[in-house]
Amino acid sequence: MRILDVHNFLKETAYWNNWSSTCDGFLWGDPDRELKAVAVCWCSKKPQLEAAIRKGANLYITHEPLYSYVSHDSFQHPQEPEKTKLLRESRIVVYRCHDVLDMMPDIGIPDSWAKFLGFEGAPAATRNYYRAYDLEPGTTARKLAQHLLGRLASIGQDVVHLVGPEDKVVSRLVVGTGAITSFRVMAQMGDVLLLTDDGTRLWESAQWSSDTDTPILLVNHATAEEPGLKALAQFLAEKLPVPVNFIPQGCLYRSVTHQPKACSRVR
Repeated sequence: MRILDVHNFLKETAYWNNWSSTCDGFLWGDPDRELKAVAVCWCSKKPQLEAAIRKGANLYITHEPLYSYVSHDSFQHPQEPEKTKLLRESRIVVYRCHDVLDMMPDIGIPDSWAKFLGFEGAPAATRNYYRAYDLEPGTTARKLAQHLLGRLASIGQDVVHLVGPEDKVVSRLVVGTGAITSFRVMAQMGDVLLLTDDGTRLWESAQWSSDTDTPILLVNHATAEEPGLKALAQFLAEKLPVPVNFIPQGCLYRSVTHQPKACSRVR
């Protein structure tokens, strides 16, 4: 089986994807080589690439761009010479699976994220990449934030930011993910919103939250998409005749907190 055959399999499978206008495809390497093993990860940071190589993978499937500080990949990236050197020396092939996974039925990014948070069954409402779920009676925004935080520990997210009225009783959560979580659109679907840090401008959404008395919960972009990448790895493991490894990414940051009384200014 050639590496190219994985792309062909996805093209045959993903009837929902517009293959004439998509960012999905090969970003690096020779897809005509024989497929030995696959690694799947949210993005292609150097440590994750190294982990994939150690596992014997010669196909690396990433959700985000190969060089994530640019919107479109090319082969000239002098800002990251060590990563480029690693790619050349390892001969690993990098493939982007973004649009396919975003809209993949049942295991795509939005549905996998909601399931990971504990919401099973059909959502109360859907719209594009958003899913709305009814909450238990009497749930407050703070109680909901604490529930989500308990779920996120395994991904390394140690904080859920809560904006707006924390004691407000809420009845329907709208779950968003990715780099676009529009609070204005999501507010039409429920009364408490789960956004990502890359999907909103806090100076704008926080002011709106205060003005409308609508609680907002905020988590990391990578955190919200990791369950979908794990689901993709499991899906491919069932379809391909080679080992498929999921490479964890985890939350991109850690919280450093302090006790207010012990706070002192840095001089």
